[in-house]
Amino acid sequence: MSGVLTGVSQILLDTPAALTWPWAAPHNWPGGRALYVPRAVAVTWSADVRATGAGMAGRHGGWARGLRRTAAALAAPPLAAALAFRVARESAYGSLGDWGFFLGGLLLPLVLLGWHAALAARRGASLIVLSALPAGLGAVLALASVGHSALEDRGVEISCLVLKVTEHTETESSMDAQGHWTSTTRTSYDHRLGCPAGGPEHLDASSRLAKEGESLAVVHDPRGKVSPRAAGDVHGRGLRTAAGAAAGVAALLGLAGGISEAYHTRRRRPRGPAGR
Repeated sequence: MSGVLTGVSQILLDTPAALTWPWAAPHNWPGGRALYVPRAVAVTWSADVRATGAGMAGRHGGWARGLRRTAAALAAPPLAAALAFRVARESAYGSLGDWGFFLGGLLLPLVLLGWHAALAARRGASLIVLSALPAGLGAVLALASVGHSALEDRGVEISCLVLKVTEHTETESSMDAQGHWTSTTRTSYDHRLGCPAGGPEHLDASSRLAKEGESLAVVHDPRGKVSPRAAGDVHGRGLRTAAGAAAGVAALLGLAGGISEAYHTRRRRPRGPAGR
């Protein structure tokens, strides 16, 4: 009897059951899986294992992509501020010229942040897009802080006579997304100075610092690499603090945006084949 059972089992394993044995026709299980004989069961299990492995690989790849995007969103603001600070410092303390200062210290960080925000906008990551605003502000503040710091380090304070004050008014117009035009007016004051030998001849400011004929305390750079400023208008430490705060806010927004994007991407991803 045992020999007969052994022979039948071998036939079931080695013969296409759907053709040879009518009673072994496919049995439809939930989800569309068919069961013929033990060998067919093994084939079905193998397909399930491959599908499960592919799903796990997709999930792991999604999380890895989310981690990379989160890391980029977290690092972009302080890196932009650091780039602007480094280029401005090389201009104030090194040999970098005005064009290098403008291109590397101002334009390049803002372009990189804009590109980063554009990529995030295509993915619908609104918080990462929003983080570009304080990040850009942090880069500009970091750039400006270097000139103030240079005046604090090596600036010379002198007393100058205000010879003439000329007011300049500039109006800029721009159109928003709805087609509405807005105008912005900016007023600056050019102070023509009479200073001791080696002092500046002009000082530009956003307000009138003194009247014609009055004396004005001015801090200037003996090396001539940084624009002069009024003695009470040098704020290197304050600007550095503000730049760090802006970059920190941008980094937190980027971190929150990266985590939110990874979470929502995972929720939208199908969990497996249909019917499972």
